[in-house]
Amino acid sequence: MPLSALRGSLRLPPGCRGPLLAGVRSYATAQAASSAATATESQRKPLFDKILIANRGEIACRVIYTARKLGIKTVAVYSEADANSMHVRLADEAYLIGGAAASESYLRADKIIDVVRRSGAQAIHPGYGFLSENAGFTDQLASAGITFIGPPSAAMRSMGSKSESKRIMQAAGVPVVPGYHGDNQDAGFLKQQADEIGYPVLIKAVLGGGGKGMRIVERREDFEAMLDS
Repeated sequence: MPLSALRGSLRLPPGCRGPLLAGVRSYATAQAASSAATATESQRKPLFDKILIANRGEIACRVIYTARKLGIKTVAVYSEADANSMHVRLADEAYLIGGAAASESYLRADKIIDVVRRSGAQAIHPGYGFLSENAGFTDQLASAGITFIGPPSAAMRSMGSKSESKRIMQAAGVPVVPGYHGDNQDAGFLKQQADEIGYPVLIKAVLGGGGKGMRIVERREDFEAMLDS
């Protein structure tokens, strides 16, 4: 409804009309700006025309669905065991990269990079697992001029080390759980540090991931055995 029609239909005291009409104008302006922003967003060209998804299963399918909404073509890779998987059928292109074992396929950076070149993909989305946290892989992609959709290798190396990531957080003023992450790894010294922290304590491997190398020590007398396990 135009403002002139709205003004004619209102029966308000003179002092109320100005604020109300100002509010209506503000709302109309905001709506117009929102519509313009939506139109601009829908017309924006995606960063890539085609990406390769270096993964399989549910995560690969999710990336494909999102890429499709953005107008980006997708390239799937698959092992011999995954030839009939959903992500292979959904992607615009699919390439066999090796045997059923991940070490023969999804962990073979050389084969994945070869598919990027053959398919004309401009970037790689790693999903999670496999090569997604491999800093060496991101270095290889950078050398080959291929974009990695994820953090830079320097960030991976820093955050992949529990001791280094903790130092970074402390330097940034982020609260961290009390603990020791120094270079002295003598068993007696570590037990002394555990005594100062207080039990229970959690022993963690510096470069462990997915819970590997983690041991909960409830009592002081169990520390050495848990450290050696």
